[in-house]
Amino acid sequence: MKHSRRLFLKKAALLAAGHAPIMAGLSAFTQSAIAAALQENSDFNFVLFRVIGGMDSTLGVHPWLDSNSGLAEEDLYLDYNPALDVLKNVAGTRISLGPSAHALEPFVKKMAVVRGVYMGASDVGHPAAIQYISSARPSESAPHLAAHIGSKLSDSSRFVITNTAIQRGTVAAFPVILTQSLKKLGNLNEFTTSSSLDLYQDPELAVNRYINLLKQKNKMQQFSDVLNRQPKTTEVLDESVALASLAAGLSRVAQIDLIDQAHDLDTHSSHSAHKGYQKMRWDRIANFLQGLQDNRLLEKTLVMVVTEFNRSPGKNFNQGKDHNYTDNAVALFGRHINGGQVLGDRKLYVRADNNPSFWAGSFINYKTGEISKLDTIEALQNSEKIKLPENVDLIRPTDLWATVSNSLNPDIVKFLAAESRILPGLFKS
Repeated sequence: MKHSRRLFLKKAALLAAGHAPIMAGLSAFTQSAIAAALQENSDFNFVLFRVIGGMDSTLGVHPWLDSNSGLAEEDLYLDYNPALDVLKNVAGTRISLGPSAHALEPFVKKMAVVRGVYMGASDVGHPAAIQYISSARPSESAPHLAAHIGSKLSDSSRFVITNTAIQRGTVAAFPVILTQSLKKLGNLNEFTTSSSLDLYQDPELAVNRYINLLKQKNKMQQFSDVLNRQPKTTEVLDESVALASLAAGLSRVAQIDLIDQAHDLDTHSSHSAHKGYQKMRWDRIANFLQGLQDNRLLEKTLVMVVTEFNRSPGKNFNQGKDHNYTDNAVALFGRHINGGQVLGDRKLYVRADNNPSFWAGSFINYKTGEISKLDTIEALQNSEKIKLPENVDLIRPTDLWATVSNSLNPDIVKFLAAESRILPGLFKS
């Protein structure tokens, strides 16, 4: 009977813990191989980028490839030429990049995309949608996945780094430190000589966390060094703080919201500005990935990029694009990713019966990963009547997170809905 790699590792750990004399009899090579496997399985980082505002995936990780759509702008609006502005099947992979996401080109072989993620049948608004994609459950009090992972990977010397509130729900408390707080500490010399009394007044930085940081002078030195090597901007970026924290061993988990009110992605009017605004986000993410690679962290760090929903395919009467809940796209990078892969798809439904055009995620076969021939809109309209073929369903946030969690720590999957499915081929076996 063949055993899975995870079962092998578990048995190897039990062998090492309960049968030391037997381990002592193994060769040095065998012992080191087992130790390395156990270490690799538990030594990882996790970073979640939440791009707030609702990205238009046709400009990013799910571009339109047909140069001759023959559709009106009300049905499909593209302010680019697919033949010239899209990087198609980059480096022989299945990944194509729209004009806003060209900065991701160097990372496609360590990248995968999940498309056609079904967020629901109705527009519930930005806060509810970002909560759903962050937690895999629609409840406003459901813990973010970063909380589940952070509770397992953080301790008094390692913090969860964030620039926003992380919904903890019923997850046990874990130490969190805000990027804003670390920015305020300045460079290392200023940090080590700062009066703790000044920080007592700062509600963003608990005193015990400040003391714990002071005890980790070597880590703080590395934090400062890495932070100072990041590309210079008018301000210290939150993701730069997260990178320096990961590199210094101050953290293993980060959740960063990319919010820029001056360049709002929620372009219900004047959507032509969206392309440049989205490019700003992907450029920042690409710089972060480069920082991970420069610090030899990309192979051990899983990075996810999510947004609330896709935008509608066609223009509205204000020359903008509205929310599209039945299709979303997620990008993943780094640890154990089956590089260059794309899972899922969508279909364009043009105007009918006075309803606007929209994207709808396609059904996939969870055994093979292939797109099902089942017509999505028909299935959505008759979801209570039809019986889906075996192994066929939509991709929902709970399926996405079950797949991600299973690749990191199977214990995390236990709280997800029993009907959650694992997406095939997203991670290396």
